[in-house]
Amino acid sequence: MDNLSFIGMAGCGKSTLGLALAKKLDLSFIDTDNLIENKFEMSLEGVKNKFGYQFVRLAEEEAILSIDKSTKIISTGGSAVYSEASINHLKSFSKIIYIDTPLKTIIERIDVGQERGLAVPDGTSVSDVYYERIPLYEKYSQHTINGSKSVDELIEIVLNLHNK
Repeated sequence: MDNLSFIGMAGCGKSTLGLALAKKLDLSFIDTDNLIENKFEMSLEGVKNKFGYQFVRLAEEEAILSIDKSTKIISTGGSAVYSEASINHLKSFSKIIYIDTPLKTIIERIDVGQERGLAVPDGTSVSDVYYERIPLYEKYSQHTINGSKSVDELIEIVLNLHNK
């Protein structure tokens, strides 16, 4: 099976799907948000509050560039698409899959008050981020899947992409 990298907004299901797929297929899995949190020993929101959103984006890029093809399934942070270097690195050894999830669903999942460490300037709405990033997700994705489907349905869709 080819390596897979998931891109999309916070709350679109990258980590949930990546972990479920890795468990089902017994493959290695990395969530780049977790790499950042482990490195700084704090939540993404904590990293953002302490160092700023640009720093989170740079930390994301550094985390992605540290990954190699031995990691089979990668869930990226939502801001990964701001780094062409990150995307090109991932494309060098994995398929890029965009989990396209409706804004309403994302807002419900991340719950506006929840601290998600969105790597955006303070005061930027989830809606603003969503519409800013959609063209980037679409530009860099090699496949797009519907994030409003169940995890089991998405696993089947991803497996079918690979069997083509």
